[in-house]
Amino acid sequence: MRDGADGRPETFMVRRNPRAKFAADAFVFPGGVLEVEDKLPGGEAPCSGLTRAEANRRLTDRGGDPPEDEAESIGLHIAAVRELFEEAGILLARNGDGGVELTPDVCERLAGSRTEIQQGKRRLGDLVTELGLELAPEELIPFSHWITPEGSPRRFDTRFFMMEDRPGQTASHCGIETVDGVWITPAEAIRRFEAGEITLVSVTVDHLRVLSAYQSTAELLAYARSKPIRSVRARRDPNFRDGWDLGTGGAPW
Repeated sequence: MRDGADGRPETFMVRRNPRAKFAADAFVFPGGVLEVEDKLPGGEAPCSGLTRAEANRRLTDRGGDPPEDEAESIGLHIAAVRELFEEAGILLARNGDGGVELTPDVCERLAGSRTEIQQGKRRLGDLVTELGLELAPEELIPFSHWITPEGSPRRFDTRFFMMEDRPGQTASHCGIETVDGVWITPAEAIRRFEAGEITLVSVTVDHLRVLSAYQSTAELLAYARSKPIRSVRARRDPNFRDGWDLGTGGAPW
């Protein structure tokens, strides 16, 4: 998230490849898949301030279903950092003196290695170590947990995180899985969706409706840090808006 020109919060969204098997041509939040190596089977990643135990606490202390174990908890954070870099070109990391603003040279080298990371030709942890950086997954704010209904053609168990835009880095789509990227206010994204100008999936719309209620990024981030989290098992029901029953009155979830 970042403050737009009018002071209202904007979110960065990417447009999925029209040939994708799921949510083709839809605008989505950057994200992806939890990989085995994200769980750090070989030891700790170069992180500046997040242990397995702390990652697990962050995903359980405000409610919702707990991860399977602490390895999954740290893995979900690492996966979010990696996918954010692959899909949006933003790396949550700290430099040698603990600062979050990376030098132009480091940003250039990161951009040059982005495709290799995405294609699995390089490990993000190795690149970060080579550049003298530490990942900063502790800056991710757990926001919600959604599980697609049983019987859906493709099922997902998804943790959503929020973060503030990074100084010195420029968000951009990857050109492989995504073909466009845009900073947009949640309200404008909903308006364009309702006007038939863009495609959104239902869970994205539900999140944008919640985000659109806030007047500044600071206000929204404060809400994200304190809101309860309820694991949502949406189910199809024609009696509810958009055909989805979110349970117990919908948001906050």
